[in-house]
Amino acid sequence: MSGLVRPSICVRFAGDGEADEPLVVHETILHQFQYFQRLLDGEFQEGQQREVRIERISRAVGLVVLQHELDIIDSLTKDNLLDAMIALDYLQFDTDKIFTPGSNQSLLWGIHRKVVVGGWLHDNQLATSLLDSFSRYAFVARLIHQHKDIRTALLPALRKKPDVISAQWRRCVRGEEADDPIKAAMSLVDSLVDGLSSGRIDVSRQEVAQFITAATGSTSLAAAHGSVFERDIFTPSATSSTHPFANDERRSARCGGINFKVAALPHPYTPHPSPGPPPNAMDDADAKVADVGGWHITFDSIDESATRESFARCFAPDASLEISIGADGNGTEAAAPAAHSGGGARRNAIRLHEAPTVMTEKTIHMGGEGSSGPSISHFGANLGEGSVGTHTNRPHISSESLVHGSALKDVIMIMTVRHFPMRALALHYLRLCVQEGRWDDVTLMAKSIHREVAVHMLSWLINALDHRLRLMLCWAAAVGDLPEESCDRIVSTLTTDLIEENLAETAAVLPIIPSLPSAVKTAFEDALKGAVDARDDECFQELYNALVKEAAERQRVEAERGQLRQEIDQEAASRQRLEAEVEQLRQEIDQLRRGAEWSRGEMEDQQQQQREGTPN
Repeated sequence: MSGLVRPSICVRFAGDGEADEPLVVHETILHQFQYFQRLLDGEFQEGQQREVRIERISRAVGLVVLQHELDIIDSLTKDNLLDAMIALDYLQFDTDKIFTPGSNQSLLWGIHRKVVVGGWLHDNQLATSLLDSFSRYAFVARLIHQHKDIRTALLPALRKKPDVISAQWRRCVRGEEADDPIKAAMSLVDSLVDGLSSGRIDVSRQEVAQFITAATGSTSLAAAHGSVFERDIFTPSATSSTHPFANDERRSARCGGINFKVAALPHPYTPHPSPGPPPNAMDDADAKVADVGGWHITFDSIDESATRESFARCFAPDASLEISIGADGNGTEAAAPAAHSGGGARRNAIRLHEAPTVMTEKTIHMGGEGSSGPSISHFGANLGEGSVGTHTNRPHISSESLVHGSALKDVIMIMTVRHFPMRALALHYLRLCVQEGRWDDVTLMAKSIHREVAVHMLSWLINALDHRLRLMLCWAAAVGDLPEESCDRIVSTLTTDLIEENLAETAAVLPIIPSLPSAVKTAFEDALKGAVDARDDECFQELYNALVKEAAERQRVEAERGQLRQEIDQEAASRQRLEAEVEQLRQEIDQLRRGAEWSRGEMEDQQQQQREGTPN
């Protein structure tokens, strides 16, 4: 700066009177705020008094925020926290920088630690105020989505205010980019899901249903289920890269809670049909990429911190394989444009498969295959299970001249995982319905989701931990008219062992068996015959007892329904009687009012007559 520029600026605030002295703030402090950058970059004319007035900030708040970042943290209290953060947002404090030399802790980090350690968010009023503010103030939104401890502390208040999510959900529906408020909303729902999956919090089925409905701005739970599963929105993502054939675990890496495993298949390329390791995989990290015929990639969802009974997750993994140009000394920049048409690989890398990513072509067409209607990406779902996964195969396509000399250890895998916290919350609702035996609600959920999506979900629900047999068949019956691939998966799952493990549920599913495809019915009958072998009296007795118990349960439920209908009828009759009494009372009041009006009129007539009869 020139010698005419003074090192400080005088700041006045809203509400200042003529007698109030301006606050003198040093330039080093003001450099923390983008609001003051233009002033500091020379907008003041020579000889002009270097003074600004901030109308939207009070002096009390200005004294807190117009300091060094460490002093800001020291000056914060539970009472001034929200006002200070709103002021920091207005002044555009540069949260991407750390202004304390030698420190690696940002202002946001310091604020979050003071709030958490002080237990300030136990104050429901403050927690609610933060939730009401993050949609308008990016600084508040960043405090939320960048700090898990803050989100955890906000959960009790969030459960009472699901409507704070709906505005951001609606923005996602409109196709808006994920900014800080949207990220805050996604991270809050994700923290709620994490709390449920880990068993740290206990939320009722009804509360989960109400939260999903309100958070999506839906008119009903059924509409909310459709909205959640039929759109690829509201998806926080994680991205990472690795050299899978050169790392310590060989061919394996982890990103976003998903394990990625890749295997190189030799010529001639033959897709491997299962998620297990191909027996002919190329294990030598020094093997030439030119000798690769194709790639086999597996995605496994594992979360050791979650409890198996309460775990739920919805995710969409993807990956791309590439080699950096020049890694073997033969790649050239001139080859890059041809190698990267269609996107997916970096400008200085050669993609090793045709599509931009290995899952690009995996979509669920809601208008049917080949339809021009809407579609969503393939996704995976955990429901009370420790590990589930999927896999894909892709042929190797790169020109041998470009990768000649490159080894498997040079291959780079770019991993991406998108999570769907609102879908995971819906899966928790499904889990709670199953636990409580609310099978009508399970059926309703399956029918609320577009059929093609519900069919896809069935392939994952087959792996559910609790009530696996009944959930699988109940969902299948609700979807109806299953494609052959889905029938084959159910048939392969309907084993004698499954029936023996779920004899208590076998009686319950008998009524829905006739509505299932013939192949499924046959598989069920064969598995049941195998489980109830005449030589196994104990197994037969267990099934018989289950049938008797199921019949008794049905009678009990029917009796409860009859009693409920009777109570509803009685309540309706009582309401009619009350309405009749109210109407009668209203008529009596009207009569009294008319009588009173007549009496007043009669008295006025008498008074008039008396006046007329009185002599002057």
